[in-house]
Amino acid sequence: MNEIRGWLDRLVNKQGAVQSWADRRRVEALELVAQAGNDAAWIGLSRHCNGFVREVAVRELNRTRSPDALVALIDRLNDWVPQVRDLAAAGLKQYLSPSRAPALLAALEPLIALEARQRVDHGPTLMAVRTVLQSPLVREEVYRHFLTRQGKAARYLFDLLLECDAEPEALLRAALAHRELTVRLMAVAACKQLPAYQARPLLAEALPRPGAIVRVCVLRALLPLLDDPRDVLRDALLDASRGVRGFACWAAPRSGLDAAALLTERLQGDMPVTKKGWLGILGLADELNVELDMQWLEKALRSDYPTVRESAVLQLRDGHLSLLFEMLDDPSDRVFSASIARLGKQPWSSLKELDSKLSQRWHALPAARREAILGLLPAWQQLAFLLARLDAETDLQAFWLRQLAHWCDRQYLMVDPVTPRIEREAAAEQLMQLAAQGLLSIEKVQRIL
Repeated sequence: MNEIRGWLDRLVNKQGAVQSWADRRRVEALELVAQAGNDAAWIGLSRHCNGFVREVAVRELNRTRSPDALVALIDRLNDWVPQVRDLAAAGLKQYLSPSRAPALLAALEPLIALEARQRVDHGPTLMAVRTVLQSPLVREEVYRHFLTRQGKAARYLFDLLLECDAEPEALLRAALAHRELTVRLMAVAACKQLPAYQARPLLAEALPRPGAIVRVCVLRALLPLLDDPRDVLRDALLDASRGVRGFACWAAPRSGLDAAALLTERLQGDMPVTKKGWLGILGLADELNVELDMQWLEKALRSDYPTVRESAVLQLRDGHLSLLFEMLDDPSDRVFSASIARLGKQPWSSLKELDSKLSQRWHALPAARREAILGLLPAWQQLAFLLARLDAETDLQAFWLRQLAHWCDRQYLMVDPVTPRIEREAAAEQLMQLAAQGLLSIEKVQRIL
């Protein structure tokens, strides 16, 4: 500390009287240095706008050995002042030994980010760090860090370990089970470079693990390595994942496998009891556009799993309107949304039952659900429904007037080729009467009429 202050004093005395801008900056540096008392203060000063302050801070951080100090030095490697960069590079060299690997691993993210900074060429620095982390002395520690890291750090460590591993099977097995999806994808690509006898068991072991994107890549890499891929494809065709099924449907004809015959054979057996079993059958039927028997659909619609019920709703045909109406009462929002989507494709003339359903359950339904059901009706029939409720429930006049005002706010363009003109005119006249009585805003009424 005294050496640093003496260095600054000599800089000031060398210039004589404090007059120039540079002299004032040095004086400012001296004042800040006098107040710094610990590593945290020096780390903060290493980011100061005054280059003299940063230079002093980096000099002091070079005396410290800690992960936080290393992160600050890495940041200064890209400083716009050459002297600061040179000091930071000299400080970093003290960490380039296997004994300092824990600090390098703790500062991995800033080191990776340094590669994208282009003020100077950081390639030699990054290569030196990489060489240290690839040392056999620290491999176990680097491997432990790899297993717990995510994102760019996990990808960097995997690539680093793979590069210097003469027998990578154990590393690839761990990478194929890694929690970072992108690492698993990198591991699949690496397996393709192995001999078939080494890659086959690794990929087969990884195939059942969660992650549809990875599983599709695993399946794509595994099939060419198998003497007879049809057993794997049979399981894939009935997989719960849409992506896996889609790839299997593409690959099945190329291996002499008939997906439709497989589905027919499966439907002759017992109904599944697991969610994955149901999703596989319902999904393959949807892929092949095969209509399931009603007993299968009704069983699926009563499943305990919302995803199975949703998939079954999407399988219902135009003749199953009564079942679609029933599924509007499902407690799951995703099943309800699927039912709304299917009913939205039906002709308006087939949705008259919704009037009575809404009348009976309007107050019990959540606002989002009743608005979604009401939205299935033609625009003028929505208005007619609200006006009818206003007349029928006179004790709730204020409530229904709010509903009408809210409905008017949501309207932009009234598209309704179904409601007869005489009914539209009657609803419009009733709406104007409410506006004339001051019960509704005339501006809202005029905007939609």
